[in-house]
Amino acid sequence: MVVISVDQASIEGADVDIDNRELGTPSRVGLQSPDPDAAARFYATLFGWEFGDTSPEANGYRTALLRERPAAGVGSIREPGRPGWTAYAAVADVDEVASKVTAAGGTILSRSGDASIVGPEDASGAGREIVFADPSGARFAVWQAGDRKGAAAVNEPGTFSWAELISDDVDSSAAFYGSVFGWTVTGPEGPMNRREWRLDGRSIAGLLPRPPAMAKDIPPYWDVYFTVADAAATAETAVNAGGTQLMPPTDIGAGHIAVFLDPAGAVFTVMAPKS
Repeated sequence: MVVISVDQASIEGADVDIDNRELGTPSRVGLQSPDPDAAARFYATLFGWEFGDTSPEANGYRTALLRERPAAGVGSIREPGRPGWTAYAAVADVDEVASKVTAAGGTILSRSGDASIVGPEDASGAGREIVFADPSGARFAVWQAGDRKGAAAVNEPGTFSWAELISDDVDSSAAFYGSVFGWTVTGPEGPMNRREWRLDGRSIAGLLPRPPAMAKDIPPYWDVYFTVADAAATAETAVNAGGTQLMPPTDIGAGHIAVFLDPAGAVFTVMAPKS
């Protein structure tokens, strides 16, 4: 079981930074699932997303829409590992980032899961991406925008709002992401020693040491947060739709959060900000 505790400092300001979608900041998210159709049904029930038909060329990938605006992507498992959400940072040049990733000790996973494909790939003219594993194995990605800039739906219920790395070695994580993106890290705060990633003086994501209650067999990973209007109502809907509640709705000062596994086992967090 994954149990994550979040305090107020980790979330404040997240909306503004995500909405700006500036280079170097997490700007979109994608889900890798063994059953994208079932995943689409689950998240449609949970967040009100709509999905169009997928084409054979898309290999099962489909875009989640919220009021006809892109909110996330859902597709098949491409890279090694368990089902999960991946956060994407906006970048100007994926090739440059790929070089920095490997130089800093990361591994390029690409976007297809095919071991023979280890570099950036075009995504139907919408942009270019690479998916990589940091030295601890946590999966992250970058997106060089073409036609699609990032998550167009933001700052409202059903949208991506924050990303946070759960790490076994915060110093090594800070060194890696600092080398790749130029991110800096704040000092530890609160009972969980949470830190924040900063870029140009602004908080853009979180960094959390592995919580004591988190199972040892769960590897480091990037957690993704979605804004909701009511954490308790969302928790009830998630469980009724086949999800598993890992942490019940909890008041963290800035709002209420809850943590879940979707039916395929992907972890995600929801937050209902206080008015």
